[in-house]
Amino acid sequence: MTTIRNFNRQFALDKTEIQAVDWAWPFESGFNLWNVVNTYTRAAEFPGLNAESSHRMQRVGGQILALLK
Repeated sequence: MTTIRNFNRQFALDKTEIQAVDWAWPFESGFNLWNVVNTYTRAAEFPGLNAESSHRMQRVGGQILALLK
């Protein structure tokens, strides 16, 4: 979870976006960065998240994925 908190801070997520990530973590939890990437892309499906934040969650997941290359 420390990794996710660090990414939340690095990408300057707002309160609702952080709630979305927290909501998504139990669905995608695991021990590698693929789980983290999947958490951010799953967070885009958080109920009540506006379109801009949903798109941002997808982008953050993609940016983290790019770090794996």
